[in-house]
Amino acid sequence: MIINPQTLKETASQMAENIEAGKYRQAAVLSRQLSPSRTAFVLSGTEPEKAGRCLMEMDKNRGGRVLSRMPIDFAVSVLETLPYPIRVKIVNNIPADNIVAILESLSEEQEKELTGHLDGKIQEHIKDIKSYPQDSAGRLLSPYYVSVEGNRSVSETLDSILSAPPEIERTPYVYVLDSKNKPAGVISIKDLLRTEKTRPVKDVMNQSLVTVSVTDSAHQAAAIIRNRKLMMLPVIDGEGYVAGVITFDDAMRVLSKESAQLIASHSAVSAEESFFTPPVKAVKGRLPWMAANVFLNMGAVAVITGFEETIATVAILAAFIPMITDMGGNVGIQSLSVAIRSIAMGEARLRDFKKVLKKEVSIGVMNGLALGVLFAIIAFVLRGNPYLSLVAGAALGINVLVAGLVGGMLPFLIKSLGKDPAMMTGPVLTTITDITGVSIYLGLSTAFIAFLA
Repeated sequence: MIINPQTLKETASQMAENIEAGKYRQAAVLSRQLSPSRTAFVLSGTEPEKAGRCLMEMDKNRGGRVLSRMPIDFAVSVLETLPYPIRVKIVNNIPADNIVAILESLSEEQEKELTGHLDGKIQEHIKDIKSYPQDSAGRLLSPYYVSVEGNRSVSETLDSILSAPPEIERTPYVYVLDSKNKPAGVISIKDLLRTEKTRPVKDVMNQSLVTVSVTDSAHQAAAIIRNRKLMMLPVIDGEGYVAGVITFDDAMRVLSKESAQLIASHSAVSAEESFFTPPVKAVKGRLPWMAANVFLNMGAVAVITGFEETIATVAILAAFIPMITDMGGNVGIQSLSVAIRSIAMGEARLRDFKKVLKKEVSIGVMNGLALGVLFAIIAFVLRGNPYLSLVAGAALGINVLVAGLVGGMLPFLIKSLGKDPAMMTGPVLTTITDITGVSIYLGLSTAFIAFLA
């Protein structure tokens, strides 16, 4: 059966309508025509209790997969609505590479109680995962992969895959082991099907096997998967054996989370906040940032206060302050975003700060001249005073140059201090550009006050 996007959209809509009408059994039946991810998306658009009722009508294996695709906060809320026996069954069916994140979001008591009722192999897997550092590749491990000895024939390998559990039979690669059971190469299922069935896999494998260590950063592993267009990446333990694999889906979740952190850093909100975060918790995450910004912005207020006499003499000066400070902030955030992204993707390292400085000076001079001239023309059209237009244009141009330099260099400075630039630079940048913009503008205005008045 061929299903087009419109059919999927209509099915999802019908499922949502059934949930709202309390027809959970019908909704569960419709969900079989949707992927676990799309089903999770539909359920996440309703209340946790209704989502839980729908999960109870599903096969528990599918229920576990659907739950694992929900946002963590929402998944935890759904679990709390389920009767305990069903909760245990669903958690037992959460894919091994997702279960730790969900369990760790529960209270310590709930996590301990649920873990004690899990399958022995899952418990062992959770124990192994928790032994690795936070944000490491080991935390993303999935045990679902295929490995064979190098002297096995292609035919034997294909037979092994066909008889494997569903989680493994869909694997895109087979990892080939040497005589010590350590990874020596890899071959795709597509290449296996095209190869003579009697040949040993070691003769047809690709020896250029890319791996990461369990202690390497999760971001580094995810970036390798993205940049090399892999569907799966083997993770090696301290003794050189395959500890598990990182899937494409998990890698994309890591990169998406870091993108959210980058956006959050410019918005002064917690990267842990989501649509499903309770209001009180959201306020606790946002309010400290806003309170800190109040005190940071007192610097700009102090600068303006110091030029009260200048503003009183030429009141129109105050009208141009927002334009100069806002342009500085916008230009700074552009440079900041490029710098953080380059550091995160491994394109730039700390030793490259001189290249970044040279680049931002060049960009700042060109942008500053162009924007400064544009603003000077606008100021002249509005007020007809050539001196005011020159001061406003020069102040904006200089602030654009300073903002670009600060935005481009600040992430390298914070990174050199061992801190995360994505979480600290946004509020600091806007405060610096506000203070420098106002200082330059009002300082020039004071110097040329005789002409402006």
